[in-house]
Amino acid sequence: MKTNKPVLAALLAGLAFPVLAQEGPATFVMRGAEVRPIRNAPYSAQMVTERQQNLADGNQIADRHSTMAYRDSAGRTRQEIADPKGELRIVTIHDPVAGITWILKPQERSATKIARPAEAARKAAETARAQVEQMRKDGALPTVERRKLEDGKEEIIVKRIVRADAEARQDIQEDVRIHVSKALEANGEALRDARIRLAPLTAGAFGDIKWASKAVTRELGTRDFNGVKAEGKLRSYEIPAGEIGNRNPIVVSDETWYAPELQVTVFTKHSDPRSGDTVFRLDHLKREEPAASLFAVPADYTVRDPLARLAGKVDKAR
Repeated sequence: MKTNKPVLAALLAGLAFPVLAQEGPATFVMRGAEVRPIRNAPYSAQMVTERQQNLADGNQIADRHSTMAYRDSAGRTRQEIADPKGELRIVTIHDPVAGITWILKPQERSATKIARPAEAARKAAETARAQVEQMRKDGALPTVERRKLEDGKEEIIVKRIVRADAEARQDIQEDVRIHVSKALEANGEALRDARIRLAPLTAGAFGDIKWASKAVTRELGTRDFNGVKAEGKLRSYEIPAGEIGNRNPIVVSDETWYAPELQVTVFTKHSDPRSGDTVFRLDHLKREEPAASLFAVPADYTVRDPLARLAGKVDKAR
């Protein structure tokens, strides 16, 4: 019986990352953010994002995107993305109670099922445990050894038993040797190369941290958005004159309006003289319950479940 690659990888990961391994080398815990459903706060709205930049010569760059958003009383959500002609291209349905997200492609009449990370990790762990238990029964469970080489480098040896002839009870030992130091050296070079390539980008992206850390926040009170009360805040910081070659001070601000009753952000505005204004808002906000059919996969759609397909392949490989 050959050692399955996922199990071999699990054994190595258990050595390299003992903090992530629990209940044996093939059991992993994925700590993802669990989405808490927002119940009894249904709504539907058009999510609009607009970006506008005024150029020095009087020219203007404007961009606008919109999607439809729905949420029912159970906390399920639906978002629709359409093309410029208004035809639906992608629909995302998220059910936090069942722990499932559906990706619908209306033009293909297909639906892809995605389990939440914690559920996927649990099923993967169960499959790995079953595989390891079967290998233990067959006497083919790999063992892992570590030893130092003469040059000071470390070597990991994964010993596995391949049963060549079940009737003759003939076992052949096969070792897989990995030089950890070489892998780390190569990885280190790759990381250094990546840092060099990304340096110009990260410098620009994080260049404002020095001044953003001194930002001040001001309460804006309450305001009505389509019949929903929202609480506003304005966070801003200033880049003093001369800091980045600027003749005058530059003020960067973020205005946010949050509706506690719906537990959603209904309006934001990011203003930066260097890049223009970006506005997000909920238009045509309605508080009524959306139709239940919006959160179900149509009966004539072809359903794809990658996790189930993977589990089936593992079962066949046993």
